[in-house]
Amino acid sequence: MVKIVTNAHQSRTATVWAGTEVEVIEYGELQDVARPIGSQRVSLRAALRETGGRIEARHKPAKPLADGYRGNDHLSLIERGGEAYGHTPFIRGFRCVAIHFDDALLHDACEAADCTDRFHSRLMFENKPIWAIADRLALECVTPRIGQRLCCESLVGMLAVELARLGTRVPPRALKGGLAPFRLRRILEYIETHLGDDIAIAELAALAEVSLPHFMRAFRVSTGQAPLRFIMQRRVVRATALLLDTHVPLIKIAHDCGFADQAHMTTCFRRIASNTPARMRREHA
Repeated sequence: MVKIVTNAHQSRTATVWAGTEVEVIEYGELQDVARPIGSQRVSLRAALRETGGRIEARHKPAKPLADGYRGNDHLSLIERGGEAYGHTPFIRGFRCVAIHFDDALLHDACEAADCTDRFHSRLMFENKPIWAIADRLALECVTPRIGQRLCCESLVGMLAVELARLGTRVPPRALKGGLAPFRLRRILEYIETHLGDDIAIAELAALAEVSLPHFMRAFRVSTGQAPLRFIMQRRVVRATALLLDTHVPLIKIAHDCGFADQAHMTTCFRRIASNTPARMRREHA
């Protein structure tokens, strides 16, 4: 006999980016249970940690999948209102992330990926890029910090497009053009003016008058870079000028240039400039 449990989680942390809810759920010990995991939105569930057992997704509580992926980084995509259950004979602990997508975002993602917008349930499958994005969103959800919205909205948009590509029914067309010149100019001016602010990708898309997935792809075509990378590079350029031309403390430069803190600025400098702010200032003293 399988016991169906409707509220078995031990703890839950949730937040919303780009209209999409991301929730990280921690379960304690479970035995012979099946928990409903469907929702009124298209949702993705990613197993992050299994301890002392295993949980698998099923269409019916008592009917195992015949050919589900057996790795501990399994994913399950569940259609809107779809019936699905997380089942375990026994597990000591389980951590997962559930991502409930905004309908409009998925529709736009399907247009950007040139595929149909009908999402069907697909349980217990493997996809390393999708799992990696879900894992990163889970980390951001449980460790809130200043300036993370820009990163997380980018991740949500990327994830929506990756899921849309899973259901591609027609051959992809050649990559469409970038943003219209006047829209690109408007976006670039806005970024330069607001580098010290918490810039949101969704706001940039609205400013360009296009959907979020379309904006992310068109911006890359126009500039050769993803929006997040471009903005971080512009912040590094501005911070470099302040480092070399002023005696403003590093912590204030980080704040004025839109970094979460001085450590975040140092990380971005290492990644983009292959140097650190402190070393750069010393070398040009």
